[in-house]
Amino acid sequence: MPPHSDKMRDIYERTVIVRRPTYGIVRGYHELPYVCLGNGLQGAGTTEVKGKVQVSPRFVIRPAHYSPSYGEIFGEDNVDSTISGRIFGFFGFRDRPVECSSEHIAVRHSEDTVDELLSRNLDDLERREDITTGIIITPESRYFPVSIERFIATILDDEFRY
Repeated sequence: MPPHSDKMRDIYERTVIVRRPTYGIVRGYHELPYVCLGNGLQGAGTTEVKGKVQVSPRFVIRPAHYSPSYGEIFGEDNVDSTISGRIFGFFGFRDRPVECSSEHIAVRHSEDTVDELLSRNLDDLERREDITTGIIITPESRYFPVSIERFIATILDDEFRY
């Protein structure tokens, strides 16, 4: 049975974005790496999900009744943010995360606590001078895609803010 929308809203709101990318949003296609940490599914340890959000270039939805081109309507250098957007995509699991790894996502379970893994990941990113990877703490590992959605929404809020 799928979870109730109130539960998903609660997970979304309790998600903590510990670290966001510290560079400007790239206009073209790019990837946003992330590390999502949460309490283990069996009640012990931590579930760690490392992946990349695939981000499309900006796109513009042009109303059908406008026959001129995008450039003729808005100019070549400006984008009207009320009709522009992005498409984000990431890999997830229908049921619960399992131990797996691919080019796009890695899920592993650790006996360490969330705080220990958080500290280790922050230290690793600082040592590598990585300014692109986000770190997210999910209140429920089983529904980590909801927390990643919160991560994406936070980035979009920054990008489309005037």
